[in-house]
Amino acid sequence: MTTRLPAFEVLVDMARNDPNGLETLRRSMTEAVIAAASSDSTKRRLKGLQFRVDLERQRARTPLAAAIRISEMMCRSLADLHASMVAPLEEIEIKELPQDPDHSNIIPFPIDR
Repeated sequence: MTTRLPAFEVLVDMARNDPNGLETLRRSMTEAVIAAASSDSTKRRLKGLQFRVDLERQRARTPLAAAIRISEMMCRSLADLHASMVAPLEEIEIKELPQDPDHSNIIPFPIDR
């Protein structure tokens, strides 16, 4: 069973008039996503990520500060992903270069004239 996210206007109304209800909705939808994960390892990783998000929300002084902290977490994660995808290519290129500075391992090719 899938829980649908209410319309934006309903969420705004809940934020203004029923913040506890909005928090309950957020938690139940988050738990549903984690429960629907395909494997136990994915569930553990999602729970760990949610723990970190909740910690950042608690540490922030305002909801806007919490949103900024979580956005920064996402940007760092994306940068780490990018670096992990680029780094193997750089390592391959470096490994193909000669390792010694005097180039004693390079075999010269004869040039026919």
